[in-house]
Amino acid sequence: MLKNYKIWQLLNYGLADSSEILAAEEKIAFRVGDGNLPPVLEIWIPSRECFVLGKYYAKRLKKKGLMDKVKSLGIPIVLRSSGGEAILHDSTCLNFGVIVPRKFLSGSIDIGKAFTLLSSGVVEVLKKMKIAVCCGKAKTFCPGFYDILVEDKKIAGISLLLRKNFCLVHGTLLVNSDRKYFEKLKIFYPSIDEEATSLRNLKGKKMDINKLITTIIQGYRKS
Repeated sequence: MLKNYKIWQLLNYGLADSSEILAAEEKIAFRVGDGNLPPVLEIWIPSRECFVLGKYYAKRLKKKGLMDKVKSLGIPIVLRSSGGEAILHDSTCLNFGVIVPRKFLSGSIDIGKAFTLLSSGVVEVLKKMKIAVCCGKAKTFCPGFYDILVEDKKIAGISLLLRKNFCLVHGTLLVNSDRKYFEKLKIFYPSIDEEATSLRNLKGKKMDINKLITTIIQGYRKS
């Protein structure tokens, strides 16, 4: 499978605006699906704070009359093309995405295998850091069956977009996220303190995100 896709496009945006990247992401994915771009690995540190919502989740909030309450926090809202609920992007997080032609996954699509394969570079790095990670469903914090967990606590949320010609998996790794970060997400998840963690919490120190970017790129080269 992989031997046909040895050359990838790396989009290391560094410190960048998530709204701009997510707006361009689906266009890039269609180009990958059409064969005009090789498979893509994208990675960035959000330069400004924003809530990123799955578009169907945003519709549910609006239907329940909760969107005005979210907007009252004064944090910009950005919709992503994939599913899932809400996450907060800020400079304490590291965002990554992998976009491949659908035929890269070969045969009939196994959603579980797609999630596992396309998030494998991040998992590789966390295991090298002696962190016992697994893929599974968080208790209530934006639950997805293939999120990255440490002792049942979410450390990275993963979302997928599948179209006729491409598959996109992207996620947010909680690196230096602290109490202030989790406090802002309580509008969506009141018990988030018990359901999520970060590398900073696990290691007891602030992490160098730029160094982590380098190691994750290496992790994807290996995986």
